[in-house]
Amino acid sequence: MLKTCQGCGIEYEGAAQSKFHSPACRMAFVRRGEVEQDEEVARPEVAQVGLEVAQEREVAQARSRPTLVRELIDEARAGIIVLTPAEEQAIRDFMGYTSSEKRTLAERDRAAATIRAATKSQAPTVTRQTPDGRAVEEPVGPAGLSLVAFPTQTAGDLIPSPDALKKLGLALG
Repeated sequence: MLKTCQGCGIEYEGAAQSKFHSPACRMAFVRRGEVEQDEEVARPEVAQVGLEVAQEREVAQARSRPTLVRELIDEARAGIIVLTPAEEQAIRDFMGYTSSEKRTLAERDRAAATIRAATKSQAPTVTRQTPDGRAVEEPVGPAGLSLVAFPTQTAGDLIPSPDALKKLGLALG
């Protein structure tokens, strides 16, 4: 059957349902944005669903996924994103886990919470900042340990002796 290609207008011999003389012509037609609507898409309810899907895609594309590992972890823990297997592996690599570690971030977080709950101590804690700026609360000494047994440094402990000052050429006087 002799047909006219919708992409470039040349005449070709093809099946009754074919609209383009080659896949390359079809792709060029699609890229130009001249996609035609089938009878199903022409129905208003189907067109509305297609519009909603397109809007959802635009919103998803507008909000890109984080590229830094720390941001991935924060958003995954907040429930904003679901991590892909590749992102899970990137997190394991970033944290320094061995290749045999296959648990997800959520599984490791649950295990850590279980351990923390089981070992919750009444020892005093201090809050320190990690190199990436997160606050981490850590216990000071084991639970039940009396810190009286250990001498603590006082303000004058690091003042050099007069002999040490002379050696440094900083004699007081």
